[in-house]
Amino acid sequence: MTDAVPRTVEVAVFAVVRSLVVAVLVFLGVLVGAPSALAEPPEICGPSTPEDQVVRVFARGEETSDLLCGNRYYGFRRIDWGAVSLDAIARTLADPTSSVYDERSATWTLTGAAVVVITVARGQVITARAA
Repeated sequence: MTDAVPRTVEVAVFAVVRSLVVAVLVFLGVLVGAPSALAEPPEICGPSTPEDQVVRVFARGEETSDLLCGNRYYGFRRIDWGAVSLDAIARTLADPTSSVYDERSATWTLTGAAVVVITVARGQVITARAA
């Protein structure tokens, strides 16, 4: 009988600790965001979603870069989501290993976890591909 009481307390403590761990993980998931899969859900930029709909805003040093739904020439709809993820784009924009300016097209090509092309004027994401 003496073993039953400590076991009950142990189970109760485990349940409380587990609940706290789950709560912290959920909270961090909200703050940080869930990791992106390579294939993004098609409903993000469905057929009726406007081209100027912001999908995500990425940190880029002291500035930001918007990923818009776009069309077949720029933005979310231009990117091959089977080859690159939002996470790879975010890591590249936050800390590129190299950058090349193209004066003719007024764009920057940033390389890191992915290759990301952004506009100079607004920093909007034109396209991204695997590095």
